[in-house]
Amino acid sequence: MADEKKYCLCCGEKVPVNKITRDGKLEQTCVYCGFVLDVAMEEESQAAECIVTADDAELTRDLLKGMLVKKKLAQSVVSTQNGQEFVAAFTKKLAANEPVDMVILDLEMPVMDGVTAARVMRAVEGNYGAEKVPILFFSARKCDEALKQQLSLFSPASYVNKGSDSDPAKLVERIDQLIGYLLGKRKTAAS
Repeated sequence: MADEKKYCLCCGEKVPVNKITRDGKLEQTCVYCGFVLDVAMEEESQAAECIVTADDAELTRDLLKGMLVKKKLAQSVVSTQNGQEFVAAFTKKLAANEPVDMVILDLEMPVMDGVTAARVMRAVEGNYGAEKVPILFFSARKCDEALKQQLSLFSPASYVNKGSDSDPAKLVERIDQLIGYLLGKRKTAAS
């Protein structure tokens, strides 16, 4: 999460900002609700080697993977359907000394939820002496105070709301916003 804060009309307070790319412009959005706070011109970015995702909805997994690769944000995407599969895939990558540049975790999944998976992931990183991989929680849950505290515990971590509308077109729109957010994060990290 960035140190920079701006006032968000939706949240009614100063909030940390994300930087996302959309329609050729670099936007600053609220970390908590995604509201656009500022717009600037886009810069070049490089694709991540690997992003690991976990979401129990097959449609969301397929859309995420397709858009991450299509928009050249990731060279490869490992998709899992729950936190337990995610932890296994993440651990396998670390054990093989293969890079993971970012993870995208749904908060509410069967078998193991996103918060528990993130907690186990951080322990696995500690066991391997690996750097902390940025986590992006992607869920329909509203970002309340408890979630804001979780984000700070798992730092570097951010949150993007995927909305509660089951309409695939709406989901594609939110995933496109997520991809823009990730592009912005990659640029910020490269700076």
